[in-house]
Amino acid sequence: MASAYSACAAKPPATIFGEYVGFTDKSKSRGQYLPTKKTDKIQISRSSTADAKVTISMTFDKGQSCELEGDAVWTNGQLTVKADGLDEAKPCQLVLRINGAIITLQDSGMYCREVYCGARGTFDKARFQKKP
Repeated sequence: MASAYSACAAKPPATIFGEYVGFTDKSKSRGQYLPTKKTDKIQISRSSTADAKVTISMTFDKGQSCELEGDAVWTNGQLTVKADGLDEAKPCQLVLRINGAIITLQDSGMYCREVYCGARGTFDKARFQKKP
């Protein structure tokens, strides 16, 4: 059976696989990112059907949460998880921007939030740090 991915496509580096936890950014850029807690997690594992499998779990005040699990494609140094949206023409496309041991989530249009988060939850601009 042919793979959906080109044999020429770059594979993700082995260093991205593992568990990431939320953290408080104490740098000057703190206000630019969504605060996360150590109980918030991203797991990136190998997949036989895609470049990686991503599982995200976040909990906010008053019990609101965001949860998403899906296959991801590796391109241009980032992972993209595509999932169903509320509107077929506006699917969820959650981008995981990886910079060393830090992941920042990008939910352009908030299409992932609409389906995979509670009323006050969001993925956009959440940051995580890889567990040692």
